[in-house]
Amino acid sequence: MPEYKVIHRKQDLEMKISSLYRQEQLAVGILDLSSPEMLKGTLDWFLSSFNFCLHVITTQERAEEFDLVQTYPGVTFILFKNKMTTGDYINALSDVCYTTYFLVFRSDSVMIEYDGEYLMNILSDRTHPSLITPVMLSEEGEVLPTVRGPFLRGRDFDPISFTPTVDELTLEPNLYPIMGLGLYDRALFQRLRAYDSEISGEFYQMADYGVRSHLLGHPIYTSRAFTVQFPTRKSIIEDRSPCNGMNRFYTKALSVHRIAGKNVVEKWKPYVDKELLNTEIKKKQIIIQKTDFFTLMNNWKEKSDD
Repeated sequence: MPEYKVIHRKQDLEMKISSLYRQEQLAVGILDLSSPEMLKGTLDWFLSSFNFCLHVITTQERAEEFDLVQTYPGVTFILFKNKMTTGDYINALSDVCYTTYFLVFRSDSVMIEYDGEYLMNILSDRTHPSLITPVMLSEEGEVLPTVRGPFLRGRDFDPISFTPTVDELTLEPNLYPIMGLGLYDRALFQRLRAYDSEISGEFYQMADYGVRSHLLGHPIYTSRAFTVQFPTRKSIIEDRSPCNGMNRFYTKALSVHRIAGKNVVEKWKPYVDKELLNTEIKKKQIIIQKTDFFTLMNNWKEKSDD
């Protein structure tokens, strides 16, 4: 487990007592991934605009250097000893926040639109999506192609990119959350076993959670009801290079084939994690998986062609 400590926000006694009898609906987690000035600007905006508990995920060194805890006593800080993966940060937020839903945001982005009631109604729908990802805008206000679809190029996972529709309030299927940004159902996130901390690369870590969510029957959507802008980015480029733990993604995503309504295990060579295959896939995942990657890919292509 990654090492971190939590400094809880200061609350008066009345708030502490009342919180014992009700679960708060939403927590906001801000990933500190920019300059201290941008982080403070993001915090100031949320404190003045959102009536929900705020969490900042950063390092102990950073918090001490810029006196963040003393400056923002109304904010909970999750302080890591060392820099970790995006998935590790989000996993820690889900363990700490104790809310029904949690929203993952970045300090280098700004909120353009957020219709919380609409988004939470979607998460409570009978289809039970695991999260809703935002429409993302560049510094010039252009809509970025951050909707992903499943695709294989030979034996390699190579998702295709789409630009989300923004002219109406539609839900578009998305394979996984870019940079982990999104509104999550906390209980479902933990039942799906969160992000895999043994995968070191953000691209494969996010893809692993997203594909796993779809294979276990929980879709992911993108909606313009949640829109963010990156004031200093013209584009978003994922680092898809090989990383430690990459074979864990391939093993979970592509080892189970659904044939005649039954799940069958078949190694996806050359990307195999043998231990994971024997301990997790053959004993657990094969029982609970609802579909396979190949069916998911074919159905996605048919919808795209429509």
